Amino acid sequence: MDTAKKHEIAALFYEIEEPFAAGLFEEPDRSYFYRYCLGYARYLENLRPAPYEAGDLVYPRARRFWDDTYAMRPQYANTYEVNWELLKQKSAQAYEILRSFSELSLNRPNWPLMRQMHPNINAVLEKYPDIPEYYDGYCHGCPNYKRIVKEGFSSYEKRVQALPEGDFKDGLLALLAAMRTYLSRSAAYLRSAGASKELAAAVEKVPFAPADSYYEGIVAWNLIFYFDGGDNLGYLDDGLADLYAGEDLTEMIRQMFENVDALDAWSYTIGGQYNDITIQALKAIKKRRRPLLELRTNADMPDECWQLAADMIEDGAANPAFYNDTGIHDMLRRLHPQATEEEIRMFVGCGCTETNFQGMTRVGGVDDSVPLLAVFEKYLYENLEQASDFREFYEGYCAEVAARIDAHLDTLVAYYDYKAAYQPNPMRTLLNDDCIEKQKDFNAGGARYTWTLTSISSLVNTIDSLLAVRDVVFEKKQYGAAEFLQKLSAEDPALFKILEKCPCYGVDNEKADAFAADFAERVYRVFHEKPLQSFIDGYMPSEHQFLRYEYHGSKVGPTPDGRRRGMPTADSVSPIRGKAVAGPTAMLCSAAKLPQHLVNGITILNLTLAKNNVQKAIRPLVEGYFAMGGIQAQVTATSVDELKHAMEHPEEHRDLIVRVGGYSDYFINLTPAMRQTVLDRNLHEL
Repeated sequence: MDTAKKHEIAALFYEIEEPFAAGLFEEPDRSYFYRYCLGYARYLENLRPAPYEAGDLVYPRARRFWDDTYAMRPQYANTYEVNWELLKQKSAQAYEILRSFSELSLNRPNWPLMRQMHPNINAVLEKYPDIPEYYDGYCHGCPNYKRIVKEGFSSYEKRVQALPEGDFKDGLLALLAAMRTYLSRSAAYLRSAGASKELAAAVEKVPFAPADSYYEGIVAWNLIFYFDGGDNLGYLDDGLADLYAGEDLTEMIRQMFENVDALDAWSYTIGGQYNDITIQALKAIKKRRRPLLELRTNADMPDECWQLAADMIEDGAANPAFYNDTGIHDMLRRLHPQATEEEIRMFVGCGCTETNFQGMTRVGGVDDSVPLLAVFEKYLYENLEQASDFREFYEGYCAEVAARIDAHLDTLVAYYDYKAAYQPNPMRTLLNDDCIEKQKDFNAGGARYTWTLTSISSLVNTIDSLLAVRDVVFEKKQYGAAEFLQKLSAEDPALFKILEKCPCYGVDNEKADAFAADFAERVYRVFHEKPLQSFIDGYMPSEHQFLRYEYHGSKVGPTPDGRRRGMPTADSVSPIRGKAVAGPTAMLCSAAKLPQHLVNGITILNLTLAKNNVQKAIRPLVEGYFAMGGIQAQVTATSVDELKHAMEHPEEHRDLIVRVGGYSDYFINLTPAMRQTVLDRNLHEL
């Protein structure tokens, strides 16, 4: 393309007021990384300051660094997003140019290109053609808030200026300059809009200069959250502890939490080492569905924290969730021996709960899912009649699961290499440690740790299905294999009555739980035994389903766990809805027998309690569960009557918050099928 033509494309995007796209095409002969830096920079240079309203204690409030008149804008996980309809309205020519460019870089795996880059995955995809159906490719991240607040971006500029000349240095300097310009314009705007002198001065100062007070620290923290794109709030009570001087800024934290909720953003970690900021954060979460407040819980947690946590949950926040601080540290030490104690201490759960060392990690936001129940269904119909005994059937299925996981991980390597080549993320390159020193993009191995994350879908359904096959077909021989399959497919009522009485996970049945632990360990160990490839430092299994359990269930027919055709699968490592009939203690005992120490992507457990039981039950249940090896527990406090009324009249329960598959949401936001799964859970009364 000649020089004049290149300038014409950039000019076209400027003419239709699309500065991000214009920056991408200003110097198209330079690297992708530089071009994306320039796109970000041009966007910030042209972006109007966020609006201010009287009473705003932090800035911005409740919106991203966005202008809805722009079709192309930053996106934290995928670098950018495009409102294609708006762009087409602005210019059909610009639409075609950007659409062609985005075939390489927008928001999703490019399977044809990945096949070219990694020919080995052609055989994988031919054997498992459904793998792309379960692919997400999302990414959550957490900036090094603590370091930025302490050092300021000015120190980052100095580190970048010391780099060798080239696109990496030039791109980051352009981005930093645009960030500084945007904050300067924002501070001037705040003064003109009547904001307090304190807020305007803080926005002009931080986060480029170090924060000198707790107040400035919160202002800086909020601004970093927005620059990152509105994803994760990190580990606040640790990061601001050195600045705390006795002030009560609960209302400022509450407003920052409102931002997370309004942006549909994610989580925030507190605790482990407790202080007054921990207390303020717990108070600020009152009646708030987001952030997903992750309370790191250990033997040193003060009684006041336990009491506030119980109060918030009883009051209907479904927050906080409890994280076994000691158990997580022990697990990470074993599975990541290269990590220092300080890095492990900086554990946060990004997104729903993906493991991250704050400011040091690039981890998938569930890159993909292994649909265990779908794999089981196919294996069941192809192999049950040929199996001479259950052991043969079980060993064969475990081998198939291992092969499937291996295939998933091979495609993930291809995807990460593709992202490294075509989808740089300049902002996260700036905000995460080691990228600058390595001179590598965040998506190309620049972060100190790069981990993939795979969700193990429908583990509990598969365990109960295997237990039922063992019991009905092989031990009691109530049905022959062929008849069993025929009646299962037909959802025969007589068979399903038998299936309801089969041994199952979740009721502290020693034999069933031992089997569950054996199967789960076989699944998890595949990830830890897989040889590492490319720049990936580890393959993480996880047990959180988000909203995926409705989709995964829709792909599978009736199964021996008693699940009907198309119904959602299990939402976590909790027992299948309706089966936890022996009470919460038995349920937790079963879950604790799973080898959760191998799930470094974190296990999720949903527990639903009657509101009048919360105060007396939460602490002994959580402490007992963690003492047995449980890693995480999240609680919804409600009543059957409330949920039933909300099913019939959701518009009257707009503030009802429930825990779903690793996160919290307003009940009204869920699909009818998802609402039913919440209602179907065992609600425990003590």
